[in-house]
Amino acid sequence: MKPIKLTMRAFGPYKNEEVIDFTELKDNRLFVISGSTGAGKTTIFDGICFALYGYGSGQDRKDTKMLRSDFAEESVHTAVELVFEIHNKTYRVLRQLSHVKAGRKTATGEKYELFEIQDTQELPIVERQRVTDINQKLEEIIGLTYDQFNQIVMLPQGEFRKLLTSQSDNKEAILRKIFKTNRYGEMAQKLEEKKKKADLELQKARALKGSIVEQIIGLLPKRDSLLTAVLEKESNIHQIQKGLADEIHYYQQKIKEDEQIHSKAYSEYNEKYELFVKNKALNDRIDEFDRKVNKLNELEQQKPLYEQMNKDYEASIRANQIEPLNKQCHELNDEKRLQQARLSNVKEQLLQAQRDLEAAKQLYEKELAKQDERDAAIQHVMELQKYLPLYEQIEKQTQLVQALSKEAKNAQSNLELVDRQLSEQREQIEQLNQQIERLETKTEKINETKDEQRHLQEVVQTFTKYNEQLATSNNLQAHFDIVSKEYEEAKRIYEQEEKKWLGNQAAILAAKLVQGEPCPVCGSTEHQTLLHQTENLIDEQELDRLQGKVRQIEQKKNEAYVQVNTSSIQVKQLEETLTTLQAPIHEQAQFIQKCHEVDSLVQQLQNDLEKLSQCKKQLKQLVITSEQLADKRKQLEQIKLEKNEQFVKQQTILDQQRLAIPSDLQQLAQLQQALHLAEQTKQTLIQQWEHAQKQLQTADKLVATNEEAVKQITQQVEQLEEKLISAKEEFLTKMKAAGFESYELFQSAKRTEQEQQQLQNNFLEFTKALHSLTTQVAEERTQLKGMVKVDLTVAQEQLDQLKEVYEKALQTLNLSKDYERQAIRFSENLESVAEEINKLEEKSNQIIDLYNLLRGQNSKKISFERYVQMGYLEQITEAANIRLRNLSNGQYYLQCSDRQESHGRQSGLSLDVYDTYTGQSRDVKSLSGGEKFNASLCLALGMADVIQSFQGNVRIDTMFIDEGFGSLDEESLMKAIDTLIDLQKSGRMIGVISHVNELKAAMPAILNVEKLKEGYSRTSITVK
Repeated sequence: MKPIKLTMRAFGPYKNEEVIDFTELKDNRLFVISGSTGAGKTTIFDGICFALYGYGSGQDRKDTKMLRSDFAEESVHTAVELVFEIHNKTYRVLRQLSHVKAGRKTATGEKYELFEIQDTQELPIVERQRVTDINQKLEEIIGLTYDQFNQIVMLPQGEFRKLLTSQSDNKEAILRKIFKTNRYGEMAQKLEEKKKKADLELQKARALKGSIVEQIIGLLPKRDSLLTAVLEKESNIHQIQKGLADEIHYYQQKIKEDEQIHSKAYSEYNEKYELFVKNKALNDRIDEFDRKVNKLNELEQQKPLYEQMNKDYEASIRANQIEPLNKQCHELNDEKRLQQARLSNVKEQLLQAQRDLEAAKQLYEKELAKQDERDAAIQHVMELQKYLPLYEQIEKQTQLVQALSKEAKNAQSNLELVDRQLSEQREQIEQLNQQIERLETKTEKINETKDEQRHLQEVVQTFTKYNEQLATSNNLQAHFDIVSKEYEEAKRIYEQEEKKWLGNQAAILAAKLVQGEPCPVCGSTEHQTLLHQTENLIDEQELDRLQGKVRQIEQKKNEAYVQVNTSSIQVKQLEETLTTLQAPIHEQAQFIQKCHEVDSLVQQLQNDLEKLSQCKKQLKQLVITSEQLADKRKQLEQIKLEKNEQFVKQQTILDQQRLAIPSDLQQLAQLQQALHLAEQTKQTLIQQWEHAQKQLQTADKLVATNEEAVKQITQQVEQLEEKLISAKEEFLTKMKAAGFESYELFQSAKRTEQEQQQLQNNFLEFTKALHSLTTQVAEERTQLKGMVKVDLTVAQEQLDQLKEVYEKALQTLNLSKDYERQAIRFSENLESVAEEINKLEEKSNQIIDLYNLLRGQNSKKISFERYVQMGYLEQITEAANIRLRNLSNGQYYLQCSDRQESHGRQSGLSLDVYDTYTGQSRDVKSLSGGEKFNASLCLALGMADVIQSFQGNVRIDTMFIDEGFGSLDEESLMKAIDTLIDLQKSGRMIGVISHVNELKAAMPAILNVEKLKEGYSRTSITVK
């Protein structure tokens, strides 16, 4: 991209329309942009960036609201138009901002245009002149994003050094924007989401495993076995499976034993039951036989009586025998017919009884065949009873799950509340940031003003200190003179008194000398006779007091001397300081007045700074509060996750518990109802069985009774037939014996029938009963010969005991089968869960390994994105070293550092500089200001080369530099100029903002920015 013409209107310090025609530079592709501070040099960069991308140059100039000129008239819109050339094509782009005019409530005037200029025509290259379409099209044409443009084409003040000296994290952000490596970081984020999902699935599977283990503990009986030992300690699935296999084998063996016990118990019960029924029928027959024998004995005891009655009857009827015999014949005939009718009825009853017996036998066989159904009903009742404790567990588990669900919802509500608070905080932070940016813009010149204020205040303070120190010095000199006089006087008095005291001490010592004894002073044993005289005795304490006073005054004198000397030195220093500050003492009043004026200006700016400080404090507090809310959110999110995990775990346990109960009995009331119905079914089946047994016994007894009745009546009919024949014969015989030749004679010989009938009936009945019983007893005695009555009490007790043993054996067998099924089911479920857990763990470990690899969890602390960026950075440093070698006379080479970042941050993007003079590498931050500028410039140029090599459609025809040539010495500056000349020889246009006179002199062209006295600026181009 090469600019041709830049037009700015009401933009920054440019009040009116300002046109910079770069064609005026002619063939000079290297030029300097010169002007006073604040004139608007960097604004030219802002204009080009704004036209192309809609933002100013640099991160601190992105706010478009601050781009409007403070000098602009209300009717004039802020606008920038740029005509530029790229890929041998010419384009024109216009961006005009809206603003609110007086008397209106809304902003108007916004306008955006992008055209390609062909000859004298302009052709639109976007379907609609919208800012989004224009931005997208311009980025396609230029081939660079805003961040890339600011790193390799537009090098704004303070920006391009960031890549050299910033920490790895900051370099990562820069390289991410330029080379779009964020997709590698997004890969790590997606893997993190997959990791969380895999962890959740793994937790569910592990919770399911825990649920199955809890069911094993609850449903399988505890015994001294491998499974019990495994479950009592923390064991893995393989160990539990081994225990379950042992348990299955145990119950399979136990089932075989229980089946044998059950079969044996059932056979014994059935055998005893059939024998019981047979013996009971025998007992009934024996009881009936005994009753008949007793009746026969009674009749035989009555036989003499009836024989006597017969004799009486014969004697009484001789006179009239014929009539009774006649009547007897008629009666026997009637009775015969009657008995025949009875016989017919009894036979009918016998047939019905036999049919009932057959039906009873069928019913008995039918109910006997229902034994498995009765056993199943008993087993069903026991199975339903077994579920009762499990339903109680489910009820408790349901309450726990409901409580956890409520806690999880509360955690979600709390998290949503914190999210809303965070959103509000972020909006407030955004508003404060905008306000801070506005205040920072207003106060950006305060440092220059403060520098001037500090200079003037320093001058005024120096004047004040000078005046104060001069007065202090004069006072100290006067004080020193006084103390010196006091010292001389005190010293004179002390020396005079000391001389007297020494004289007195000598006299006293001489008076005490003894000839022949050594002198304590000289040691001599010979002493001259001296005049021992003392006068004006001086006390030693008084002498010490005088000496102390001398020392005290001497100390004061010394202190005063030091103070005088110090004060004189400070006066001289202050005079030198004023000379250095170029502030002659006679101009003191002028400097004080000027300082007051600057103080007033600083005060105005300070008020804005206070507002800025308050905003920053408020921002800081909001950030702290936001961080606290973020921490709280993490805690709440963790609580939510924990509650959800607990809920999922307990819900899984509840689901597994519900799987262990029948699908049609999900409620306790349903189970109780089913248990009640099962009990009714069981009792009904048992009652039907007992009823069938009783009915069979009753029907069998009724058939036997009817058979006996048929037999007896048949015998009676036969007897009656015989008696009738006999009676007729007797009637005829007796009638002949009586002498009756004809029936008429017999009729005439009749006697009283009542007497005859009574006697005859009594005898016949007795005879008949005796005969019948005799016959029956004889027949049954033959049939029951050798048979005795069986005692059924013991048999009944044994039968009840065998029934109890049989049912208990059946219950034990069913329990063993149930435990075997449960163990098999648990083993299959655990195997399925183990496979699922293994798959999920393998999947999770793969995701974690890849996630840790991508996010930099390794000894080098290098993420995958950072690794890719290191490759870019190495290529950039290689390209940068080509120019840095020349700029540093071969002394410096940039190289990627392998040192670890502090505080556990990711490494890999730090830069070191290799010094060929020392043969050692060191941090680039140790370079001087000029060296840093050279290294940063070479790094930016190297980045431009790398980006251009990666993006074939990018042509970097222009470069603007707003940075640090003033920090270079003469030799480094000339080398930097040579580098720029080499760059422009390659066809690039290079513009440099600088105040360095040597650079201005070396440049063939100058773009002057002049700040007018009215406050706004204008530009002009000078070609040498």
